[in-house]
Amino acid sequence: MERRILIIDDEERMRRLFALVLTEEGYVVKTAGDGIEGIVLWQLMQPDVVLTDLKMPRADGLEVLDFRNQQFQQVPLIIMTAYGTVQSAVTAMKQGAYDYLTKPVDNEQLIEVVARAIRDNNNPKGVSQISAVQAGQMIGSSPVMRKVYEDITLIATTRISVLITGESGTGKELVARAIHAHSKRPSSPFIRVNCAAIPRDLLESELFGHLRGAFTGAVTNRTGAFVLADGGTLFLDEIGDLPLELQPKILHAVEEKSVTPVGATKPQTLDVKIITATNHNLDEMVQCGQFRSDLYYRLNTFHFPLPPLRKRGKDLIELVEYHLDLFCREQGKESLNISAEALNLLNRYPWPGNVRELRNVLERMVLTCKNTTITEEMLPEKVRSQTGVKKKPNMNLFDLTAHEKQLIVAALEQCGWNQSESARKLGISRNTLRYRMKKYNITQIK
Repeated sequence: MERRILIIDDEERMRRLFALVLTEEGYVVKTAGDGIEGIVLWQLMQPDVVLTDLKMPRADGLEVLDFRNQQFQQVPLIIMTAYGTVQSAVTAMKQGAYDYLTKPVDNEQLIEVVARAIRDNNNPKGVSQISAVQAGQMIGSSPVMRKVYEDITLIATTRISVLITGESGTGKELVARAIHAHSKRPSSPFIRVNCAAIPRDLLESELFGHLRGAFTGAVTNRTGAFVLADGGTLFLDEIGDLPLELQPKILHAVEEKSVTPVGATKPQTLDVKIITATNHNLDEMVQCGQFRSDLYYRLNTFHFPLPPLRKRGKDLIELVEYHLDLFCREQGKESLNISAEALNLLNRYPWPGNVRELRNVLERMVLTCKNTTITEEMLPEKVRSQTGVKKKPNMNLFDLTAHEKQLIVAALEQCGWNQSESARKLGISRNTLRYRMKKYNITQIK
């Protein structure tokens, strides 16, 4: 079944860019130039997800949101906002918006948020094994996952800092959102900052905000993430990538419960629950002087380690069943079976990319399966051969180009084609990864 996306933005260039990105992902996209036109088109096309700019002539994003709340409450609406107006987007979320994106919008983030909105809308609360905790799509009843659910319940109502650790793809953000959802203030803001995705020279302003004129280019006041999360939860993802020079200021904010925007002289008092996450070994980073020990101990009041998929036993079968059903519904297909041989291969594969990699493989299998049963021949070569990187039989041992291309493809597949995480896994910058993907003509198979 084709998914319909409505984009409402008064900038034609942005409409065309977003439409191109989402069309390439297989969505049917319609666009409107302002809120009034968007509301009319909404009623005609009945979209599955709506993205709307916040500031527009005639009718703005909040008016579109009001229309949604009155007539289409089941449709996720995502606010797109320019630099300096994030606070208004947070206000919109309190009024029912699904999420917000800050311009310039990263293409991967756009795709991820739209896909998540569709998944969440198709997955009503209570259908998964974690219905008692309602932690999104955290599937599994193994002992290690039952411990995860218990810990979520244990710490959700406290204000202590939480450090979530685990390999890439284990669901660290899902746990953070589950903790917030079961806190005493679930309707309060949940603000996520990816410390690895924001340039160093912008990260301080992103976290703490700044006043107009504080530095070259600061043409307006900016509210930082700490202040936006006041009364709710601030999730600092990839905390292991936080620049060393910013760590003392983070420590001060956590200890003193206040922040001082760049260019300001007076601190602002805050009431924020801090959740951090990383796939790095912070103990080793502390020993090497790459992470401050005092900040580490302050953030690590409660350590929340997440198990890799290979250590979750029969959870894999539950995950396979759940996601096959989910992707069949998303793609408008009849339910698919999976052969015992194929399931056995999936169970034996080590899944270095964890649940994210499993999801990617299953989504592709549903898309390409022409029969009623997924068989072992349909599985990717890496799964059939039980290795993440399969060397071609006739590959020249000293063919550096071929080896490099294989490693890049393997990293992308393990990270669910998330370029930021793949670049970190490979130890290169995201721009370098994109250059090499273009050089070797590497594209994701739809």
